[in-house]
Amino acid sequence: MYPQIEILGITIYTFGLALSISFLLFFFMLYKLSEKFGINANFFMGNVLWFFLSMFVFSRFFYIIAEWRDFQFLWSQGILNFLLMSDYNFSLMGGILGFMVVLLFQLKKFKISARKYVDAIVLSFLFAAIVGFIGAFFGGQIYGRPTDSFIGITVTNDNSHTSYASPMFPLALLYSIVSFFLFFCLYLIRKFTKIEGLVGYVGILLFSIILFSAEFYSGGSDIFEAYTFFNLNQIGAVFLFFLWARWLYKIYKEG
Repeated sequence: MYPQIEILGITIYTFGLALSISFLLFFFMLYKLSEKFGINANFFMGNVLWFFLSMFVFSRFFYIIAEWRDFQFLWSQGILNFLLMSDYNFSLMGGILGFMVVLLFQLKKFKISARKYVDAIVLSFLFAAIVGFIGAFFGGQIYGRPTDSFIGITVTNDNSHTSYASPMFPLALLYSIVSFFLFFCLYLIRKFTKIEGLVGYVGILLFSIILFSAEFYSGGSDIFEAYTFFNLNQIGAVFLFFLWARWLYKIYKEG
């Protein structure tokens, strides 16, 4: 794992770079899929700034709450420490919530059904997640429990954020591979189905199940896990599963 690299004397944070690339890939794919699916791309492109700000604030805020044991004195140090960080740690569930807040506001404002856009959103998320999780692997933001398996990866970089010196389960790489296969398979299915929202809802349901299950192999822990046995990602995965299962059931009833 290489959380930071030096190029021409400039320090580059690998996870921060991967997040930036993922954000651009997400909206690039949204634009392409919007054209392909016949929806208004300006619905997303015209609100990029709001999406970015909301995702940044929510993802950073939820990460700090989850890691409150380390960040409980942050507010007394000033708001700049919330905005200008050196760890580049964010919450996946916080980022998803931040995106949904702006999305739902825009849908309600223009009285548009979410089903029209959900396929493009979920496919774009999975596409961008491939790079994002690779960045989380190199940055050490996501890592697994110690393992004796041949797939275990040993961290030798002194700048790594991981807690173990022994081989660890490559959880972030698993998420990246899963995101790739879900994107590839669901994109092919979308070509042969005319039911709006089906691919998107199924995609999030599958991703939620995998995320909930795989987080039991996570090498990190947060304040939620200390009190509920489940970490923030698992709690968020359960919420997403039931929320999107409800919408998928509506499609089933209409069919």
